Amino acid sequence: MNKINAILFDLDGTMIDSNQILLDSFKHTMNHFFPEVSYTHDDYVQMIGPSLEETFSVLEKKPSGIQAMIQFFREYYVKNEYDSIQIYPYLIETLKDLKKMGIQTGIVTTKFEKSATPSIKYFNLDQYIDVYVYLNDVLKPKPHAEPILFAKSKLKNPQQILMIGDNPSDILAGKNAHILTCGVEWSLKKNKLKATHPDFWITSFNQLIPIIKNYNQEVVK
Repeated sequence: MNKINAILFDLDGTMIDSNQILLDSFKHTMNHFFPEVSYTHDDYVQMIGPSLEETFSVLEKKPSGIQAMIQFFREYYVKNEYDSIQIYPYLIETLKDLKKMGIQTGIVTTKFEKSATPSIKYFNLDQYIDVYVYLNDVLKPKPHAEPILFAKSKLKNPQQILMIGDNPSDILAGKNAHILTCGVEWSLKKNKLKATHPDFWITSFNQLIPIIKNYNQEVVK
């Protein structure tokens, strides 16, 4: 066993509470492109997590149609983003503590860099993050192992890595890459997330540092 010396975070729904704007953006998009179809709240929840292309390709087969939906979604999201998003409690304090402990940090997201960067900079998360993996960096997004392995390749001497996420694909990506995983209580897909059996579970970010310290202490025993 090696000590945890790197933490990877999913972005939306894990670090940033963007669930409402995501739900609103999906609803706005579906109402525009499929006004004759009724979607439930749970239908919209299930759309969160995969890439937009993956989500919309289930409904629209023409590449041009998929891109039109993505563009429509993004325009609404960008216009309304900062009215509803916020970071989860104790995130910044935790990131600061990780820096003090010499633990590397990364963000692994299914957003393209252009879409993810504004909220990262808005909350000054870039002050604390060492590596980034965006959708445009990989061929196969989460739950495939590729995004995790790409992040690993950018870390300095990674020993044990912990992936934290609110979506089953986050945990599965970590497991597929053979690293530790951690689910979060505030996930909209909590039951499905628990069903992936993450190694750890937190109800608040203030529980993360004790988990890491306890794990690393056990390693040296």
